[in-house]
Amino acid sequence: MQRRFNFSIRAICIAFLFSVITLTSYSCKSNQKSGDDEGLTGNPAIDQLSDSIKSTPRNPELYLKRAQIFYDNQAYDQAIADLAHVMKLDSTNLRAHHLLADVYLDHLQSSLALQTLERAAKLYPDSIHTKLKLTEFQLILKQYGAAMNTLADIMKIHPGDPEALFMLGMVYRDQGKTEQAIGAFQSAVERNPENAEAWVILGDLMDRTHNPLAIQYFDNAIRVAPKNVAAWHAKAYFLQNNNKIPEALEIYRHIHTIDPQYSDAYLNAAILLMYHDSLDAAGKELDILQNIDPTNAATWFYKGKLHQLRGEKDQAKTAYEQALKLDDKYEQARDALQELKE
Repeated sequence: MQRRFNFSIRAICIAFLFSVITLTSYSCKSNQKSGDDEGLTGNPAIDQLSDSIKSTPRNPELYLKRAQIFYDNQAYDQAIADLAHVMKLDSTNLRAHHLLADVYLDHLQSSLALQTLERAAKLYPDSIHTKLKLTEFQLILKQYGAAMNTLADIMKIHPGDPEALFMLGMVYRDQGKTEQAIGAFQSAVERNPENAEAWVILGDLMDRTHNPLAIQYFDNAIRVAPKNVAAWHAKAYFLQNNNKIPEALEIYRHIHTIDPQYSDAYLNAAILLMYHDSLDAAGKELDILQNIDPTNAATWFYKGKLHQLRGEKDQAKTAYEQALKLDDKYEQARDALQELKE
């Protein structure tokens, strides 16, 4: 699941003792990597920060900035080592602890990530920002009861907080409690009508319950975020599922103008064209998609389908085989290849 809260630095506060024990022990294993910036040699920003650190080794902000760059480049060990230095110099640096939680989570150390946020919430009991982040992590780890308790704490501090209501809807939706999720998201958009993501999710939930209001929710998302391709895509997908193919195709073409690199729009348009309109037009969409994302197994699968519909069995076989090379668990491609052989 993609994390919703795009805070510039994600974080939380850990007790000083936890910082010393956990981070220092980790830095013993990672110190050498952090010292020579292994894996990111030649990065101007890293080199400049490293020189500054040599001049002023007791400045926690320098380590924090370098840790952020390491994290952005998935150099998690180096990021943790730098954050260990931050903690030694400033054990209550909130931004550093936020970043640490993200590093741990993305480095597949979810227990440490969650512990970090739980300790932070205790240290900063009035921080809605920290509690929202904790809820997000609890949702990712499917700790629904804990997430609900954290949201209840937020509501005590700030009743009706729109982000908390949004997260409440996310928790309900993840549990399959559609009716409660709809109520929470509706409350969220009442308090913050600019939340395009909430409008999109509401449209999807309404669609699942066959509510004709679904299209209005998608339109609301587009109204508040006219350049949001996810909102446009959601509406197009709704239209194609309700057999409004020309309208869906028109939206996919519009998405091309907003974001020419948005691959899903080319793929969905190709599928619709393949089965409802024109094989040649579908082929053009797939050719564009191949140039944008040549390692997308679905591109090759539908190229195979296209060749098969044209009666070009050899080309279809080659395309299906390429799809399986890119994704050896692509059962549809495997089945299609077997069908050709038979």
